[in-house]
Amino acid sequence: MTRVEPTTGIPKLDRLIGEILLGDNVVWEVDSGAPVNLFVSRFVSACESAGMPVVYVSFNRSPQAIVEAYGGLMTPGRFTLVDCFSSGKGNRDPVFHCFFENPPCPALHVDDPSDPDRLRSVLMDLSVQDSAGYVIDSLTGMMDLWGDEEKAIRFFGYYCPRLFDLNIVAYWLLEIGAHSGPFLAKVRHITQVILEVSVSRGGNKLTVRKAANRAGAEIGVPQQFLPEGDGLRFVSEPRTARAFGLDTRMGEREEIIAHNEKLLGELRSRYRLDNVVGDSPAMRTALGTAAMAARSRASVLVTGETGTGKELAANIVHYNSPRGDGPFVKVNCGALPDTLLESELFGHVKGAFTGALRDRKGRFELADGGTLFLDEVGEMSPHLQVKLLRVLQERQFEPLGSARTAQVDVRVVAATSKDLQEEIRHGRFRHDIYYRLSVIPIHLPPLRERREDIVLLIDHFLEKYNREYDKRIAPFPRDVMDLLVSYPWPGNVRELESCIERVVVMSPGEALLPSLLPEEITGYRRKAARDAPKRPAADELETVRLATGRYSGGARDLAAARAALMRAVDETIIRAALDSGSSRSDLARRLGISRMTLRKRLRAYGIE
Repeated sequence: MTRVEPTTGIPKLDRLIGEILLGDNVVWEVDSGAPVNLFVSRFVSACESAGMPVVYVSFNRSPQAIVEAYGGLMTPGRFTLVDCFSSGKGNRDPVFHCFFENPPCPALHVDDPSDPDRLRSVLMDLSVQDSAGYVIDSLTGMMDLWGDEEKAIRFFGYYCPRLFDLNIVAYWLLEIGAHSGPFLAKVRHITQVILEVSVSRGGNKLTVRKAANRAGAEIGVPQQFLPEGDGLRFVSEPRTARAFGLDTRMGEREEIIAHNEKLLGELRSRYRLDNVVGDSPAMRTALGTAAMAARSRASVLVTGETGTGKELAANIVHYNSPRGDGPFVKVNCGALPDTLLESELFGHVKGAFTGALRDRKGRFELADGGTLFLDEVGEMSPHLQVKLLRVLQERQFEPLGSARTAQVDVRVVAATSKDLQEEIRHGRFRHDIYYRLSVIPIHLPPLRERREDIVLLIDHFLEKYNREYDKRIAPFPRDVMDLLVSYPWPGNVRELESCIERVVVMSPGEALLPSLLPEEITGYRRKAARDAPKRPAADELETVRLATGRYSGGARDLAAARAALMRAVDETIIRAALDSGSSRSDLARRLGISRMTLRKRLRAYGIE
């Protein structure tokens, strides 16, 4: 019997994945409006060429639409339709049910698709031989009909291993914007291949996010493509986008290839210290610490609010270190449930748990000789903290289900937006792992505490997005700059960058229209004026001035007197706010400082 060579029907895509294997479950994560039909059509045509039958399970489209789109691509009898639409989203409309009076292809109607067990029974009764192709359209349709993501993920987790055992290549479609992060994380963990099709800035991009046990050189690198009739054409991506593709996130690829010296050189250049935008004393301190940390192998803990640039700091540490030519693996500890995160970090062997179909390396092994970035490490459970502590101390661990002890040489950079000292006091974070991680601490201040950097960042992002979108938006007028500098930027640098990109994209000419700024920014001054407390009475301020004059009048060291007065005023304001019932987080916000800065002042003033 001739061996079937599975394919997507698109040679370029096969090369990007590393090859399609019999038993692959391929999940297509698509934006609304993405031309995923092109990829499905090529897959169905490839199955016809290989003599493989196709089963199409439809939740989203009528049987007439499915057969019209794909039935004609196959020899009669090879294309089987499993219809979950007519009695589901189709509301049992007779126009859909009449299809089954004389169907042009083998067709099964699921009379109660709202029952997952009924669908499972229909699919298990199909007499389809090995080496078939399946299209399940879609996981999103399942969730809509069943009203429960957990039901959809249980069906997915049950059916994937069975399709694998039958050497069936299955396409699972889902609309990424319709699902929660935990749902997507579970799907990505179970399946073998993840393909993302995005529509943005008027273009289509395809990215291979995962290809289990394969080492495609461009996994994680977005590929731009153009639909052309019944086919498509891939076009070259900018060099910078390809370089960024080497930095991969949780679940985006199975093997990390970072040995292309040219791309590594570009990454090192991108993360040179003198390329970082920011000249405030706080940023100079943080960058100086990062430069010193890069020369060592010590663990680094980066703290700061969301959007302050913690990942940027991790990149700087890695690419300016002797490990810069090694892998840089990123893990978001808050993106997965505890059990899945343990497998991602430490790997597993075949049979370690349901769905563990092959041995799989964990992120620690993939980062051997390089750097592992643990983002949002404060979200890690105490159970995993214990296992992480052992790796930090002994550089050893056992993959799930294995008695083999793996030895790794990994430098750990961790980041968190939480106050870990507070987490330790509440018993949610272990003090011993905190001290292991924070050998070299780097704190990134929020943007509102380094306003002198805002103008530099605005100029940087304006130049960046003018170049990216081929625009010529002029520098902002003074009143707009004043507004942007005064705004508190709760989302920090990430929010600022998003704001500037929006302005560049939406501006019809070369001049900025203030109406294009987000409402939260344009309305900030009005809200601040409305919410501002009344100023102290003039006589009260005069009393303070007189007292200040008496205190400093006889002082020989005016600098020391000024410092003492400033400290007294600061302490008085803080004590008064706390006595009036203000919480510490609210007080930090009202003072315009971070909670960590407030905590340091409370300690200095002896306030518990």
